[in-house]
Formats: sequence, C-alpha cells, structure tokens
Amino acid sequence: MIENPEEIVDQNLLTDENGRWIQTDPGDSTWGQLIFPSFAESQNKTNDGLRVVIFGSYLLGYLLTETLREFERQHPSRLNMVGLVTDDPASPAAKISVKRRIWRKYDQQETIHLETAMIEAGLKSGVPVYTGAVKTEYFRSLLNLWNPDVILVCVFGQIIDEPIINYPNLGIYNFHPADLLAGHGAGPQPFQDLIDRQANTSKVTVHQLTIDLDSGPVLGQSPSVNVRFADGSMTDNVLVLDDKMLQPIDVMGALLIKTLILHKEAGMKGAIHKLDFARHFNQEIRDWLMKPIALTTPSQSLPEPSAYVDYQL
Repeated sequence: MIENPEEIVDQNLLTDENGRWIQTDPGDSTWGQLIFPSFAESQNKTNDGLRVVIFGSYLLGYLLTETLREFERQHPSRLNMVGLVTDDPASPAAKISVKRRIWRKYDQQETIHLETAMIEAGLKSGVPVYTGAVKTEYFRSLLNLWNPDVILVCVFGQIIDEPIINYPNLGIYNFHPADLLAGHGAGPQPFQDLIDRQANTSKVTVHQLTIDLDSGPVLGQSPSVNVRFADGSMTDNVLVLDDKMLQPIDVMGALLIKTLILHKEAGMKGAIHKLDFARHFNQEIRDWLMKPIALTTPSQSLPEPSAYVDYQL
C-alpha cells in the first residue's frame, strides 16, 4: 500500500519537466490541485482560434487530448486548448465514484501511471490542469478565466452542474463508449453492459451533456465496432473492451473540432445538434473497426491517434 500516491504523481510531473509548478490550495475544493506547464511547454501557444476545455481522464480522455494537441500543432491559429480538468484517483479525498468506475480495475501503481500520463497530456499541450471539485467557486473563477467556446467531456468522474453546462456558447459534448440510441450502456459501466448483454457490436455516442447522466440529445455515433474475438467468443474483461471501444474516439474528436471551428469562424452561436460522424468513416476505417479483438489481455501502452485521423480543415 502506497502511503501517499498523490505525492508520487506530483514528483513524477515535476521530475519529467523542469519549470512546472503546482498550486496545492484549490480554494473551496476539498481535494485536488492546479498544475501549470513549464514555459517551454506553453511558449508556442497562441491566443487565437476556438477555445476548448477538456473534462477527461483515463485512456479515452487521454486519446482525445492527444488528438486535439496534434490538431492544434497543425492549426495553431484556429484551435486553442485552454485547460484540462481531470480525475484524481490517486487522492483518497476525491469524490469520483472510484468503486463504480474503471479505476476499480487498477492497483495503485497503475492508477498513478494513468493519472500522471493524463495530466502530462494537458501540460504538454501547454495548458493548466485542474484535478479538484468542479462545483466550487474556485473552479467557476477558473472557468471564467479560461473562457471556453466549447467543452468536451470524455470519461469524467464528477457530475457537471448547470453553470458549467450553460457556460460555453458553442455547447458541451460528451463522448460515451456505448450505443445510447439503442438504449444501451448509460452510466459508469458501459463495458460491463456489453458483457451482460453478450453483445456482438457497439458504438461510440457523442451527445450534448445535460444534468441527467448520459441522457442529453445525441449529436451522432460512430459506425459499429466489433467487440468479439476472432472465434466469436466474448471477453469477460472490461479492460479488453475498453481497448477496443476507444478506437473511434480520435476520428470523432477531430471531426467535431473541425465542425466547431468552422461554426465559430462563421460567427455562429449555440450548440451543434446533429453531426453524421459515421458518414466520414470510409470503408477502410469501418473494416478496421469491425476487426475482431486480437488480444486476450488489455494493452499496457498509452493510445496514440490513429493514421485514420484527418486534421485537414
């Protein structure tokens, strides 16, 4: 048992890059910190383009953040990640429903590794990372400072309240790895739902976020994703399914960001209501998603954006 895992996360972050610093007093939040990137990590940031905040964690949130980081690298005047809000599973004080969510499948060392990687994805993007409570005056002030046009949510352990939901003028969107239109997989255990139903396929759904969990209007979905092994059998390991279901996240994230950038540049306001994600997946990508699961154990590597992501605007 590691006595203070959060201290180890902090040591990892400060050791990996000189010049980072940590604000340890998050005001009226009972847990968490605000971590700032080094000058070297943030020096190439502009203040131009679509302002985006990500609320995300774990492998799916990591992949979405990495996708946006590469998108901003290619289009620095059109996309501007301004902040990352992430889970703090290393802190015993964090109220993120650890026992009901994917973190329950990992030991302390693995949790430390995943939390460190997620925070570093934000810092390497040149943005501050917040790990505390979001329904606080401290975070409301921080959100006003960041002033996002849009918020993207992908695996986040806190209930997001109306002041946050109503803040961005181009909307707040959640990436959920389940076929919500078919009535499947709402809530914190979408992969267990696949096992319980003995499903053959699933989809990733992007929907507008509301105060009711996974119930907001659906923006669009990925094509079908095969969740069976080559012999037709079904895994009982939710981590194996997680590895498979994260595959469309990067392509969908890039498509949504491109659409939102064009909306902002056209002077449009308000959320996007429909986006035909599946239409943008050509047959090669569809075939890739429908390949059977190749491994019986989950991958130990962090996901990178696939070759199928189109960053062109």
